[in-house]
Order: sequence, then structure tokens, then C-alpha cells
Amino acid sequence: MLRSIAELAAYGTFAALLTAASLAPATGHPASSAAIGNSSERPPASSPTSARGALLFATKGCIGCHTHASLPNAHMQVGPDLTRLADRAATRVPGLDGRAYVRQSIREPGAYRVPGYSAVMPDLGLSDADIDSLIVFLLGPGADTK
Repeated sequence: MLRSIAELAAYGTFAALLTAASLAPATGHPASSAAIGNSSERPPASSPTSARGALLFATKGCIGCHTHASLPNAHMQVGPDLTRLADRAATRVPGLDGRAYVRQSIREPGAYRVPGYSAVMPDLGLSDADIDSLIVFLLGPGADTK
């Protein structure tokens, strides 16, 4: 079991680094080969907070367990697919709106488990600002608190 956890952690770190590199803007220089050439493949960046949330999703390890359509390099799915989370977040836990549900899921990963998934998400130790950015990325610009 420890070996599989170590392998998962290594994969998550590797996937985060690859995705972070793919999020870098194309500069037109040959050295920028890691940048995505097709702008339609880039994560939606309707606000700086959403763009920061996408980068956090890639670099803080979320991409090691979750998939999201705006990050096509994510292939591992230990946790639920977070594409279109805004459509269902408010229905998960009675009494919590979508923002509160996502915040709870990040702060208290074991508080609610999506049926069909048994893995426990680790506490990532994120700041409130980081969580706000992830919420905007996952739920859309209407979730912006600023």
C-alpha cells in the first residue's frame, strides 16, 4: 500500500509539473515548446483569480487525482471528475451552496465523499486566497468573491 501511495504522489507531482509547463504562455521562442499551441486548449482565464486557480489545480496536486476538461493532460482519476462541478456542487450537501461545498471539500476532505470514490483527499494546507482561486476556477467567474 505504501508503494502505491508513493507512486501516486510521484505521479501527481510529475503531472502537476507537466501541466504547469503546458499552462505557460507561448512566447514564440523555440524554447517555449512546452507551451500549448492551440489557445482553445488553455484553461478558461476569465479572471486573474480563475487563471491562478487553474495553476493551483495543476501545481498543488489536484491534477494527480482529479480530471478537468480544461486541463487535458490530466488522466489519473482517483477522485471525481471536476468538470462542470458548478452544475452539481450545490446539490451535494444539504444546507451548503456550491462555494461552501467546495470550500468544505478542500478544508475538510473527509466531511463528504462522493458516492463511488473511497480515496480520502489529503489536506493540502491551502490559504484562504488559494481556496478562493480554486473555487473560481472550478465554479466559474460568478464564484469570485472580490
